[in-house]
Amino acid sequence: MNNPDLEPHEEDLVSEIKDDSELLAKVLGGWAGVIDSGLPFVIFTIVYLVTDNDLETTLYASVGTAAVIAVLRLIRRQSLQQVLSGLIGIGIAAFLAKRTGNADNFFLPGIITNAVYASVCLISIAIRRPLLGYVIEAMRGRDMSWVKDHEAHRLFSTITWLWVLIFGLRVAIMFPLFLLGQTAALGTLKIILGYPLFALGIFVTFKLLAKAKKETK
Repeated sequence: MNNPDLEPHEEDLVSEIKDDSELLAKVLGGWAGVIDSGLPFVIFTIVYLVTDNDLETTLYASVGTAAVIAVLRLIRRQSLQQVLSGLIGIGIAAFLAKRTGNADNFFLPGIITNAVYASVCLISIAIRRPLLGYVIEAMRGRDMSWVKDHEAHRLFSTITWLWVLIFGLRVAIMFPLFLLGQTAALGTLKIILGYPLFALGIFVTFKLLAKAKKETK
């Protein structure tokens, strides 16, 4: 429904910004994806503390949670890729922890993944091809002409830097705790640096996209 208080060009702007916010959520995995991917770690942390560091029970609980989530994703008719990636990620984490008998290793794949994400984003900025520009514009169904647009290039570089900071912050905080064997702290910070930090990243990115759209109108 049209808002009578808005001019036609303002309605178009609001619609575009709304589309961008929904697009960005999909690009970064979506809210459901963030919750689904984080829940097994929440269960891991709670069960590990409640059972007084019983690793085997903890792993059964977290892997079981991941399996239930996979079934729910299939019921929601999400892509098989999402289902498999979630299960494989938790499976690898559980295998490492079980194989080594070290609960801290359950968090190692996530630390490595964030380090890789941060590195790829950083390299893309260094070679003047900011990754988030390609991803967002591809999802919009647009060509890559933004690369030659100075303002668009600067915008996407800023957004990519933002996600370098987010991914890098997770590694900078969690890797020392991993080395120190602080399992409970790893589990707690995995949660804190998951949902809240993701939400902050989405919010700031949305504000940057919205600001850029307003300035071009």
